[in-house]
Amino acid sequence: MSTRADLLIELGCEELPARSIDQQLDLLCDGLQRRLVDAGLMDEGAAIARLATPRRLAVRFSQVLDRQADRELERKGPAENVALDADGKPSKAAEGFARSLGKSFEELDWLETDQGRWLYARITEPGKALDELLGPMLEETVKAMAGARSMRWSDLDERFLRPVRWLCVLHGERAIPLSLFGLSAGRRTQGHRIHGPGWHELASASDYERVLEAAHVVADRDRRRERIASQVSTLADKAGMRVDDNPDLLDENVGLTEWPVAVMGSFDEAFLEVPEEALISSMQQHQKCFPVRNVDGSLAPRFIAIANIESKDETAMIAGFERVIRPRLSDARFFWDQDRKQRLADRASRLDDVLFQEKLGSTGDKAARLGQLGRRLAESLAADPEQVARAASLCKCDLLTEMVGEFPELQGIMGRYYALADGENDAVAMAIEEHYMPRQAGAELPGTPAGQALALADRLDTVVGIFAAGKKPKGGKDPFALRRAALGIVRILEDSNCGLSLAEAVDLAAEALGEQLEVDGDLKAEVERFIFDRLRSHAAEAGIETATIQAVEAGKAGSVADFMARARAIQAFADDERAESLIAANKRTSNLLKQAENERIGDVDAILLQDDAEKRLFADIQAVETDLESALARADYPAALAELAGLREGVDAFFDQVMVMAEDARLRANRLALLTRLRGLIIDIADLARLGR
Repeated sequence: MSTRADLLIELGCEELPARSIDQQLDLLCDGLQRRLVDAGLMDEGAAIARLATPRRLAVRFSQVLDRQADRELERKGPAENVALDADGKPSKAAEGFARSLGKSFEELDWLETDQGRWLYARITEPGKALDELLGPMLEETVKAMAGARSMRWSDLDERFLRPVRWLCVLHGERAIPLSLFGLSAGRRTQGHRIHGPGWHELASASDYERVLEAAHVVADRDRRRERIASQVSTLADKAGMRVDDNPDLLDENVGLTEWPVAVMGSFDEAFLEVPEEALISSMQQHQKCFPVRNVDGSLAPRFIAIANIESKDETAMIAGFERVIRPRLSDARFFWDQDRKQRLADRASRLDDVLFQEKLGSTGDKAARLGQLGRRLAESLAADPEQVARAASLCKCDLLTEMVGEFPELQGIMGRYYALADGENDAVAMAIEEHYMPRQAGAELPGTPAGQALALADRLDTVVGIFAAGKKPKGGKDPFALRRAALGIVRILEDSNCGLSLAEAVDLAAEALGEQLEVDGDLKAEVERFIFDRLRSHAAEAGIETATIQAVEAGKAGSVADFMARARAIQAFADDERAESLIAANKRTSNLLKQAENERIGDVDAILLQDDAEKRLFADIQAVETDLESALARADYPAALAELAGLREGVDAFFDQVMVMAEDARLRANRLALLTRLRGLIIDIADLARLGR
């Protein structure tokens, strides 16, 4: 009889890259889980423990069977006329079928069907043991984990991210004998290199975390994360300071340690003369340390480091961290001092030597285009054209500085500092930094008019220029990050409430390219559609339903900000009880007007209005038009929709009582004119018929 127990699999490795551990663990866990479930050895919803440190990937599956269940199978053989020869004796086909089942012909049965009789047998297929199945499963899983950065070692054929040095496989209390990477699996694991060196034997799979904890290894990544976060917070609180949230840095330290111990060190206050972003980058990138802030938010001359050891002499350990971090901060100060010896503007001529893109020229050419395009965009964003143009001429210059060469993530940020040090206008300096915003999806947007204009110009120039150069994204390949740039365009246009439509913005960018690259109407339309696709995605992420997006898209063309304002208003209006009849009426109106698209429809003639319902609707429309026009002029779409909702009773009565497609051509044309006027009020906001109610 099969028994269930926890199944532990551990691959002991040389130090794994911290940022690759989660992905590798998921691949190991998901690959084995799928194979165990498919083999019928584990329930799909069984609990799984995912455990990893820099020196190991481990997974423990609960309630895994030691053997597959036997299966009752039905096998259908050849038909009677094939199974028996002319003398009624078994043919070679029948005997072959019997042999394939391990039976004699006499042990087979006959299956009666509408099509005749067939040889038939019921057989029991014994389930295979976990010991037999697990080796190939693990081998296939590991093979699927291999990537471009995987390596070979010794004379082995297998590949893995780092050399595997031990293999531990336990099913309950029993070690499963399998081999991989030239290793035989056992019940031993390795502890902490310093505090628990050597081999540690496991009595059972459930002992794994307890044994490792005793050997100074916290195998659970979540527990290490909590431990580091708690220690960092405690140290900061004790010093009366605080630490910024930084999930990525926290995760990296989790991936670097097995027994994390946080300590606080300090550095010379003189380093604080360097821009804090440079000091923070130096501490985080080179030493994986947490910068510390004073209560007022200013950077303190302190840092918190995460050791992978519990030292008996903590003072000496802290001194070691301070000794290592000092030259890194000295490098940042050296870059800061050296870079300021040359004005930012004096670096501009060297941008001509930096290639941006083969057909689009140098980074200097791009800066020149940004100046022209930025001036044109400035008016629509209430920015000073001269400030935008000046910022454009300087915004790429910090790419040539020592600091940005060492810390590329500081591009724009250091440009602002160097511009201020050179005496540039505050708005110009801020625009230099903000033109890189948003730096990624969901990140902070530029907050000043000049910054918005320059950020928009930078992305528009890139998207239109790269499309014109014939390098548009294909499938999943987007080497110039045009999708991210297009999303940035959408977010900036919405946030700034810029009145430019996408078509107008693309036109301006095409003009700035001038004779450098030809941008015809078809290409501009293609770029506009590309950016509009990002607008759809942006609206969907904001909670706008697909039907609402399509309804607004079918309405009047406008700016991105106007599109989003209409979409949000329509989304809210669709849930209003008054909306249903108006949506239905709009759909019916659209259908009738489509049927009559070949008829001549003029203005409404009040004299030809006969029924009370059509007279009432005409009067209601006239009464609503003025207030509606006012609401639309100030883009108050909730108010505009409320005005339209007031037409509900009149619209309902009209469709209940009036025959629109009357036989009298004059009456029919006049009623269609009335519906055209009604639809004209609605379509300015959206085509409500597309909401599908």
